[in-house]
Amino acid sequence: MHRLTAIAIMLLNAVPAAYAQVLAPNPTPEMYVENNRGGSEVVPNGKLSFDGQPFTCGKLVTVLDPQLTDYAAAPYKGFIILNPRVMPKVSTPVKLWIFHHECGHAQGIRDETKADCFSVQRGRRAGWLTPEGLDQVCDFISNGKPDAAHPSGVERCAAIRQCYRHAEFKPAAAKSGR
Repeated sequence: MHRLTAIAIMLLNAVPAAYAQVLAPNPTPEMYVENNRGGSEVVPNGKLSFDGQPFTCGKLVTVLDPQLTDYAAAPYKGFIILNPRVMPKVSTPVKLWIFHHECGHAQGIRDETKADCFSVQRGRRAGWLTPEGLDQVCDFISNGKPDAAHPSGVERCAAIRQCYRHAEFKPAAAKSGR
């Protein structure tokens, strides 16, 4: 019986490890990289870009982790984790949407639907998420199956389209000649 209990505990601990490393609560980005056994690196705030597009989330740094089993994660406060191996597989609007979804989590938004909406609204207001980009995001998530945290891809797409409609596009203010 003790052996079965030990196996069950190991399996439960493996689930978060598939998402990101299991570390002490609130590790620093440097602790995360040190604990990782394979090429992670900290990218300072303002230094991350893909496709010539800067990626920033307030003052947070990003950790590039090629061992992450997903596109991105933000299970710890203070930084975002991206998988640099898979990010090139998606379009720039999808990369930005993924990053800003995790940015929402890193800023304390736990609910997946609210993090989706946070990302869409941020993209619409900043001008990097166009209707065509929104279609690309919906294509990206459309086959997603529901799980304990996420609704189905179809439901997510419907929700982010609604968020997009309610977010105002705010073009950069024109500089006056005064």
